[in-house]
Amino acid sequence: MATQTETQRKVAAQKAAATRKQNEAKRRRSAQKAAETRARAQQSRLKAAGLQAQRVADTAVGAAVSSGEKVAETLKPLRSQAEARREGQRLQRRAATNLRKVERRGATARKRAQRVAKRQRDQALRAVRRNRRGAERQVQSARQDFERRFDGAQNSAESLFRRTESGVSGATK
Repeated sequence: MATQTETQRKVAAQKAAATRKQNEAKRRRSAQKAAETRARAQQSRLKAAGLQAQRVADTAVGAAVSSGEKVAETLKPLRSQAEARREGQRLQRRAATNLRKVERRGATARKRAQRVAKRQRDQALRAVRRNRRGAERQVQSARQDFERRFDGAQNSAESLFRRTESGVSGATK
């Protein structure tokens, strides 16, 4: 390493001091920016909590107002005896209409169920008849086959008996 002159040492020291000063300024700016970011985040959390509390309060007030309006609306037709009578008749008509609708739906459902049951019953009866006819045909065919074989065996036995009888009667003479 070469030896430095005093001027060179001063210049190097000033340069190092300037670098330290710049680095310190950067650190300061970075710390200040981080502090501002933390403050904004804290402020946003507080603002969000405030908005949430406001929503809860607004919901309670809105529910109270709505229920008050519903009570007033319900009592409005009952202010006088005539209005109460008209409201009663209107409710009675609505109930009768709803009753007729329910009755019609019940009748429709009952008829549909009856149609389905009848269709299934008829299909089952057709299947039973078809199976019965098939079974009767098989029995008749088996009976005819048996009778043919029995008649054939009987005829064979009779002819054998006649031949034997004629052979025995011819031998005894």
